[in-house]
Order: sequence, then C-alpha cells, then structure tokens
Amino acid sequence: MNDREKFFKLFGRLNSLAEPIPWSTAVSHLVEWLAWNPKHILGVSKLEYARQIVDWIEGSAVRTGARDEKIEYVKRKLKELACGEPCERYAPYKYTVASSREALRRTKFFSEAYLNEEFDIFWSLVNDKYLDAFYRQFTHISGGGKWSTHGDSGLFQASTGVRNMEIDNLSYNEREPLLIANELKLGGQKNSDQILKYAWVFKELRERKFIAPESRFLLLFIVVTNDDSQWDAQIKRELAFCENSSKRTARAACQPDVIEIVRSAEIKSTTWSDVIKFNEKYSAKLDPKSQQVEIKLVWGFNESLKAKAFIQEN
Repeated sequence: MNDREKFFKLFGRLNSLAEPIPWSTAVSHLVEWLAWNPKHILGVSKLEYARQIVDWIEGSAVRTGARDEKIEYVKRKLKELACGEPCERYAPYKYTVASSREALRRTKFFSEAYLNEEFDIFWSLVNDKYLDAFYRQFTHISGGGKWSTHGDSGLFQASTGVRNMEIDNLSYNEREPLLIANELKLGGQKNSDQILKYAWVFKELRERKFIAPESRFLLLFIVVTNDDSQWDAQIKRELAFCENSSKRTARAACQPDVIEIVRSAEIKSTTWSDVIKFNEKYSAKLDPKSQQVEIKLVWGFNESLKAKAFIQEN
C-alpha cells in the first residue's frame, strides 16, 4: 500500500471539487499544518530546536555532568524562555526557540500561514449567499449555487494529484461554473511565477475532471495594500522567469495551453481592509434574532483580521 492509498484508507478522498467539505475537516487541516510545521509551536524548526538542546548540554555548565543533570538543565533553560517574552503584542521577534505563549503570539498576529487556516475555516462555515455577494464584487455571479472550499491539505493533494503547487484556498461553484483561487497575502510579495502556476493548477483540475470543463477561472489576491497591479506586465515578467527556469514545474507553467488559460482568466485584487468593510456591511443586513450565528461568525473573523500585525501597520 503506497502513501496515497494509505491516506485514502485513513481519511477518505475527493472525486470532485464540488463535493461539500464539512467545517470540521478545515479544523483538522489546522492540526495537519501544525504537524508539518512544528516551528509554529517550537519557535524554530525541529532541527534548529534539536541543535539548541545539543548546544546547551555541550556547554561548559553541564558538559561533564550526568544524564539526569543535563535533562534538568535543559528544563531550566526552557523555563527561562518565558522571561524573554515581549510584553507588547506587536513587538518584533527573532526566529529563536519560543515559549508556548510567545509561539502563540507570533502565530496569531504575524503568521500568513495561520491566516490561511482561519480563512479556510471561515470560508467553509459562511453562508453561500455571503460568498455570492463577496465574489460578485469581482466577477459575474448568478447566485443560488453551492460553494465548496478547499485549502492546501493532504486531502486535496492526495485526491487531485496536484502536488507541485502550493495553494492558499480554492472556492468552487459547480452551478456557475466557476473556480476561484484565493491567494492571501500578509505583507509578502507575489511569487515570481504565481499567476502562471495557478493557471497550471486550473488546467490540471479541469483535465482530471475535478471541475467542469466549461468552468471560468478567477484569481483573487487579497493583500494588505492594493498596488493596482498591471496584470499584463506581471504576466510577461512571469513568462520570462519561467522560460529561463530549470525547474520542471516552472517550465510546465509557461506552456501554450497554460498561457491561454491565463489570457482568459479574470485576475483581481482586494485588501483585507476592504474585506473587513464588506463584512461589516454584510452583517448589518442580517437579522440579529434569526441570523445570530452568522453574525457571530462574521464578527469573529473580522476581529481576527483587525488584530493582525500587518493590518495594524497600515
């Protein structure tokens, strides 16, 4: 049994992006993310964490001591981490071993990857009417269809076989039919081949029949500051980069069929501040008595967005 078959046996599989995904699956993706990226718990990578412990026990203080003495010394050093914690929410930090509280601060207020997980959970819980209204700002939406949302998880990669391109979030509506790639940015720059690679993902999903062959494609960047990107110029730069790259994935992303998809795609951007404003307007129209759950859901996401360090700075 190979890894992919083992994954299906344990967690099931997708056969289409139109399949509904329970919100609890999005929560399990958060656990999966932490398991693959323990630096968000430790403060550094597992290798760097191990090196720090080795450095401590090889130091002059306990180098010649007994094993139990070294263990107690490491325990003391780990407890001392709390003494160096910043007292300010948005204080800068270095990539060092962190206490649990400091690891939480870095993740909650600074991590773009953690925002992706929050987005996946929120997007999987929110009303289809919300997503119709939100996406109608950027493309034609007839309305009335069902949305399914997919983060970059083991379930998505194992089911689709698309493993060579990291995604943030894909939202699919079979009735429209429309695939939307949500690329989330908290201060980071667009990758040098990002538009082309998303077009390649669209091509792969269409060829593998995970989306309808007549599907439209919208690539939506959600950023801190909208720079009014000139998409044609950006695509030209990406083509030049991919054509001169030795990587197989980059070369695949600049093939004629992928370029054709890019030319027909809609590429838009919005800011997190605009998302917050949209949420406030959307919530104001909800009935506090009959739609209390959705009001709390939207309010909670807004509160998390407002607390991000990069949003505070703008």
